[in-house]
Amino acid sequence: MRRRRGSLRLRLTISYGLLFLVASFVLIGVMYGLFSRYTPTSADSISARVVTDLGYPSGYLQQPMPTSGDGGQTVGSFADGVVTRALGEAPRALRLPTFLALAIATALCVIAGWWMAGRMMRPINEIATVARRLSASTLHERIALEGSHDELRELADTFDGMLDRLESSFIAQHDFVANASHELRTPLTIMRTELDVTLADPDVDAEELRHMATAIRGAIARSEDVIDSLLVLAESDAPVERKPVDLATLVRQVVRHNEQPAAERGLTLQIDAGAAIVLGDEALLERLADNLVGNAIRYSVEGGTTGIDVRRTSDAVLLTVANAGDVIDESELPRLFERFYRRDRSRSRRAGGSGLGLAIVAAIADAHGGTVVAEAIPSGGLRVTVRLPSAEMRRTP
Repeated sequence: MRRRRGSLRLRLTISYGLLFLVASFVLIGVMYGLFSRYTPTSADSISARVVTDLGYPSGYLQQPMPTSGDGGQTVGSFADGVVTRALGEAPRALRLPTFLALAIATALCVIAGWWMAGRMMRPINEIATVARRLSASTLHERIALEGSHDELRELADTFDGMLDRLESSFIAQHDFVANASHELRTPLTIMRTELDVTLADPDVDAEELRHMATAIRGAIARSEDVIDSLLVLAESDAPVERKPVDLATLVRQVVRHNEQPAAERGLTLQIDAGAAIVLGDEALLERLADNLVGNAIRYSVEGGTTGIDVRRTSDAVLLTVANAGDVIDESELPRLFERFYRRDRSRSRRAGGSGLGLAIVAAIADAHGGTVVAEAIPSGGLRVTVRLPSAEMRRTP
């Protein structure tokens, strides 16, 4: 059975009291030691000094005491006896007052320590109170501790920062679940509607059945695309197995796979790719490149040109994909990497987009220690640049 310990405030108070008590005993021992060390051991030297200070002649100590019955005792021997007794009685006389004062001072120290511990524990109690109240609906609460910038203030600020991240994470998770549910529910609604309409018509012919099958197949493909994208996002959040990958070769393969969709829209794909080795997961990097090229094709103006460039710098590999399209406002660029964000929802649905393309690109780049930046082309269109650490830089000690 685990023994229950006292509260932190009680333990701090006891620690203060014990520390004061030990320090006091050490101080008393030192004082007694100094008293013994610097107190003259010879009483006659004290008597001689007193006689000299009082101005008596040097032979005064040899005079007989003016007392009856003891003519052999001199003033010096009598004074020496008095001094010796006084020196012996002084420590004993001080012992009781000293320990009484020590007891009173210790009690005052314990009381002051209890009060000080309470003041020191107040910020921790505030943190604990907020933590106990926290739930998914109260993540907006903050400690907002005021006062000097000490360790407890730093702890409270760190806790508030953690709450900021948790609140953002919960909001993002809520939005993600809502958007994912909507994206998956829409194809199901389409399939159910097509089936209900077809089943309600007793005179349905083969052409109508073929139309229904085509609509259902498209809805299924859309659902598969959303689920596949969500799985890629989940994989990008996991640790990435890093192997040497020639990004230029991988991008050329992606471009070949997208030549037919580009030709259907009358687009020209221009690729300039030199050798560029990165360390990463080949499947994820292929999905990154495919999303960039696919997005560029999907949102380009018909008959335009899509440029794909892979080049190596001194410390990184840059993959840039640019296309001609609609004019994009600079303020809208950060939102392009949000999950399920679409600039034109009706156009995105017709083109088969799920709003996860650039979000997946950003997640994969981040998993490989890279970054992604989007730039609006003034004449219309978008330029997206992914920066990945090169394999040569990673091997440099």
